Amino acid sequence: MGGNKNKQLKSEDIELNKKDAKKVAKLQAQIPYHHGRGNKDEVAKIEQQIADIWVRTREAAFAMD
Repeated sequence: MGGNKNKQLKSEDIELNKKDAKKVAKLQAQIPYHHGRGNKDEVAKIEQQIADIWVRTREAAFAMD
């Protein structure tokens, strides 16, 4: 009768909090610099940090359900 209790969040429904959004923006700004210098290891490291922030955000969002 009630609402949909098993409502699942879609990945596009999840937003970063202000602090994490700022971190991601700073990290993304560094990628072209390192890519231009051919420092692929640093680019991969930065991309991994961004992915980790998104994973933490998704886990926190799903934990709240």
